[in-house]
Amino acid sequence: MAFCIAVIGKDNAPLYLATSDVERELDLQYHVHAALDVVEEKCVIGKGAPESKELYLGQLFSTENHKM
Repeated sequence: MAFCIAVIGKDNAPLYLATSDVERELDLQYHVHAALDVVEEKCVIGKGAPESKELYLGQLFSTENHKM
């Protein structure tokens, strides 16, 4: 079940963010920004070798309650 949906722009910033639980919106925004940091880190590492770029990044990280 998805708790949060985010649309990300070219500059790695959320353009749209929707959550299913208003009371946990701030916590879920934190997780979105943390996941964006991991994506940015993986993209910087992938720029070194063109053949190593993968379109699927896999699971970025997990917490006690969520998997990103």
